[in-house]
Amino acid sequence: MTVAAPAASGNRVRRWVILSYGLGVDSTAVLLRRILDPSSRDFDLRDLVVLIAQTGNEWPQTARLVERFVFPLLRRYGIRTVQVARAGQSDAAGIVVLDDTRQPYVCHLGGAYTLGEKMIAVGTVPQVGGRRDCSIRFKGWVLDRWVLDTVGGLPYEHAVGFELGELSRMRIDLKASKMPGRTPFYPLIDWGWHREHAQAYIREHLDVEWIKSACTFCPFALTSEGGRERTIPRYIADPDQAMLPLLMEHLAVALNQRQGLAGGEQLVSMLAAEPGARPLLRQFARHLADQEWALYEVKRAFRKKEGEAMKMANAARSLVRVGVGGRAEMLDELAARARTLGKPVKRDGAHRRVWAHRKNMYFPCVEEMLTVAPALAPDKIGPGFDDAWEKGLRGPRQLQLVA
Repeated sequence: MTVAAPAASGNRVRRWVILSYGLGVDSTAVLLRRILDPSSRDFDLRDLVVLIAQTGNEWPQTARLVERFVFPLLRRYGIRTVQVARAGQSDAAGIVVLDDTRQPYVCHLGGAYTLGEKMIAVGTVPQVGGRRDCSIRFKGWVLDRWVLDTVGGLPYEHAVGFELGELSRMRIDLKASKMPGRTPFYPLIDWGWHREHAQAYIREHLDVEWIKSACTFCPFALTSEGGRERTIPRYIADPDQAMLPLLMEHLAVALNQRQGLAGGEQLVSMLAAEPGARPLLRQFARHLADQEWALYEVKRAFRKKEGEAMKMANAARSLVRVGVGGRAEMLDELAARARTLGKPVKRDGAHRRVWAHRKNMYFPCVEEMLTVAPALAPDKIGPGFDDAWEKGLRGPRQLQLVA
């Protein structure tokens, strides 16, 4: 179900011009120049729609900047500002229109159904490889759904804030676009602007250093030296913002030892190397202690890539909670199950596991373990799991590793 937009006065347009406003440096510079420099546009500002997808986990400082510097301009020029979010994990739930007004005051960072909720529910962290599913499902899909519901297939021009160093993203956007009536354009690229040009323009006109827009647990902010230099001090300065990323990672690593918020590397390890992060880590230890805990049975079935015995196609997972209680109680239960199975309890940093099967180096194969983690991820058996499990059990046996 899609929640209808509240009525916004004066929304008749002669021409649909939509700006995807991601709240960060690039799209802020585009919006600012469109407003302040009439020569940069060929449309009336009353026809502009500033469209914001709220994922629910943006840094609070972003909202403070937007509310202090951008929203007053939008109010002054009467620019329609629409904030939308996913309504639920399933696309069938539709979207929620958080605000639709020409007088915006509040940046609704809380969203509705958040990306963080989704990550916790599936017991994983955002991935840096492959498609950017978080952006596709929590931004792109949400924006497209609002456009379909509101513009209804009429022609519209869509401004996207890719800068000159993002030509590859521009090409992907051009190829992937299937929205009826859409004509995309990329102002920063047209102007020949890199991000430093965008930042300089904001600094010149607003006298402020704009921060990069990102979720508090964005893996892309932690996989480069520059990103870590910006992000780790932000956690230390505002420890509350580190609790969700650390909890999300702790759960994901407990369920899959190959996980880690920074492309496999763990945020908790990065923080442990920072003397200034000790109070933060003590706070996280208390946060963990306050959780309800579960004993999970985790099974994975790894499918074989066609014709490639040593290459995996994909994996199906079964996640079942076999006990819920306090942490000490669940660790005792894990030890009891280990004795019954005749297997040792393996220690891996803060995590404890009992392995029934380790994955083979040949595919198809399976792995199976018991582990203790915060009771946040519900039971879930992936599509096609039973068939993949049976095939994995019948796979090559000679190199099966059993703990």
